[in-house]
Parts: sequence; structure tokens; C-alpha cells
Amino acid sequence: MLDRFKGLQLNFLHGLLVVVFLVGIACVEWVINLTSSQYQQLKSNRATTELVGIRSQMEQLFGEASRAAFAFSSYFSVQPVTEPVNTRLLAVSILKESPVVKRVSVWRNQDLLFAYPITPAMTLWTSQAPKQYDLTSPVAQLFENYQVSSPRLLENGALALDVTLPIYTRHFTFSGFYWGSVRLLVDISEIMRRVREGSAADYELALSRASVEKLGEEVFLGNPDILNTADATTELDVFNETWQIHARAKHTNTKVSGMGWLRFFGYAGVIVLAAVIALLSRSYRALHQQAQTDVLTGLLNRRALTQRFKSLASRNDKPLEVIYIDLNKFKPINDQYGHAVGDRFLMHVASILNTYVNAKEAGRIGGDEFVVLRPLKTSELGNSDSVKDIVEHLREHPFVFEKGELTIHASVGRAEFPAEGRSLEELLHVADERMYEDKNKNA
Repeated sequence: MLDRFKGLQLNFLHGLLVVVFLVGIACVEWVINLTSSQYQQLKSNRATTELVGIRSQMEQLFGEASRAAFAFSSYFSVQPVTEPVNTRLLAVSILKESPVVKRVSVWRNQDLLFAYPITPAMTLWTSQAPKQYDLTSPVAQLFENYQVSSPRLLENGALALDVTLPIYTRHFTFSGFYWGSVRLLVDISEIMRRVREGSAADYELALSRASVEKLGEEVFLGNPDILNTADATTELDVFNETWQIHARAKHTNTKVSGMGWLRFFGYAGVIVLAAVIALLSRSYRALHQQAQTDVLTGLLNRRALTQRFKSLASRNDKPLEVIYIDLNKFKPINDQYGHAVGDRFLMHVASILNTYVNAKEAGRIGGDEFVVLRPLKTSELGNSDSVKDIVEHLREHPFVFEKGELTIHASVGRAEFPAEGRSLEELLHVADERMYEDKNKNA
């Protein structure tokens, strides 16, 4: 029972080692995932906060362009007939107050009346007349009548779009309300540059149209990959359109490497803990082995032999025999050849006994005294040949060493359980007496 209990202890340590290792790995991954999730949430919250500020700045800059268009439209609705110099002064003032507006033009129906500033590359811009508006429209709907072109690249590589607003007038010289339109060139790149000068410098930004039909054309500024990996996204109303701003934090590798170090130290801690448990298990096994076996021969010692006997005897009182073996002429071997040879001689005897019976059923209880426990069949009760067999088995395997060969002689006695005793001590006493009878007979 004690052997079984100690075996269970060893199995428990082995199981504990596996459980600690697996649970440790799972805990490390859980902590990493939790930390990563919290970091991603924190990063997303920070990006959302920053994006609100970015949207506010962009709305302010686009609002300046919107007010500039409305100012020009209002001016011509009141004075459709005006001097070019006054129009130029108004355009200069608008471009100065709204730096994101790069060009202004005025159209009378489909004809260009005014453009400022005039550059060699503006031919394409002035050749595309705005669409016609309704002849009559309430002024209250003026802001709903913006025409916004698709973003395009300018001659300097900047991204811009055209914003067109109709001009309605009640001037007595014109019939109807619709007079023409004002077109502004709004520099999106300039807007983004001003935005990036603030906190947006830590983020990569991308702009897309929320209502675009072709997904492949939705991103018109920034890296399209940002859409799939954005930390935050928000909508931006630009004139009569809805855009989306996508933000992704730069320099995220620091956190990734931080997770790597966390995983490294976490796994290292698990391995160290598992190694400690493994060392404890090995130490326990070694101590258990030392407590159970004879140091020299590796056979069971008296204590372990007693436990083994109890284990065998508890199996429904099945018969077994206790064989007591005493080596003859061992002292002269020690005296003549030395203790080193004597120890080797004893180890040789132990190996022979291990081939005769199970290693867990042979033990050494004294200097040259050995005990063998052997289950008996019913037919062997009272007439076992084990004594004769052991003597012959030992004699057939002499000890060979550097100085020659030594035949093993032994005196043997036996006792049967339960007929001749219920405890190991009782049986050893009977077997010891019979061993001495055999020794005296062979003397």
C-alpha cells in the first residue's frame, strides 16, 4: 500500500509538471492577449479622440472655403454687373483669408467671365464649364446646390477638388433668377498639411468617400491599406458629400516587441517553474530510491523488503516463501583480495538473484545475507525446489575478476507464509534457523 501511495505521489508530480506547464503557457498567452486587447482599446480610444480634433480642423478649413464661395456668390447676386478690378480685389481677399482656396472663377451660364490667379496650367480647369442650374431657386437652398468634383491632382502634384456654387440674382437687367456660378479650387493637400502640423503628426491618414459605388476608387488620399488596419474612423461632411477619415498610429512596432518580451519572460518563468518541479520530482525519486534500496547492490533494503512482503501477503493470503541466503567463505575473499573485490562480488551475487526473481522481490539485509520473496503455487507447498535451484544458480555463475574466478557457495533456508509465520520477522527467524542447519550440514 505504501509503495502504491508513493507511486501515486510520483505520478502526481509528473502530472503536476504537465499541468503547470500547460496552464503556465495558457496564462502567459491570456495575459498577452489581455494586454494586447487593452492596448488596442487604449490606442483606438486615443485615435478616436485625436480624430475628433482632426475632423474639427478639417471642418473649419472646408468651412472657410464654403464661406468664400458663398461670399463670392452673394457679391455677384447683388452686383452681377461689376468692374473686373473689384472682382479681382475680392478674389485676392478671399485667397488671403482662406489659404486652402487656390483659384477662383466666375461663370455667366457656360461662359467664363473671370479667373484668378491666371496660370499656364489652368486651361483644362477653365475649359470645363459647370453644369446649368435651375433658373429659379430659393436662396435658402443655396448651400444644397454645391457641385463637388472628384479629387484630382494639380500641376504641382497637390490633390484638390472643384467646388461650384450657383449665383441667383433679382437684378432688373436680368430675366429670371439664375445668373451664373462661382467655382473655387480647394487644395485638399494643403488642408491635410495643416492638420498634420498638430497632433495628427503621429498618425497616418486616409480619406475616402462614404457613398462611392466603386470600392476600388473609394480612397483618394493616403494608403488604401489604412482602411483595413485603421485605429479609428469617423465621418466628415464636406459641402453636400460625406467623406470618411481613417487614422492609423505610426510606430506600433515598439508595442509589438513589447509583447514579444512579455511572451519571452512569461515562457521563461513557466520553464523555470517546470524545471523546479522536475528537479523536485527527480530529487524525490532519488531519495525514494535511496530509502528503498541497498546502496551497494541496488536490491531492496530491510524496510522496503518488509513493505513488499506486506503487499504480497495482503493478496488474499496467497502462499509465498521467504528464502534466506548466506554466502559461505565471503570473509576470506575480503581479507585476501580487499573490500573493493568483495563489493564487486556482492554486486555480482545481486545481479544473479535479479535474474532468478523479480528485482522487487530480492533484498540484502546484512553484509553477505540476502532474502528472496517468491510466490508459491499450491503444488509447491512443503516441497519447493527453490533452495536447490538458488544454490545451483549461484554456483553456475562464478565471479570472474582480474585475478581469477571465484565460485559462489551459499547456505540457504526457507519458510512458508502463512503456514510458518504471519510476519516477515517470524518467517526470517524460521528461514535463518534452516539456513544454519544447511550451513552446518555443508561444513
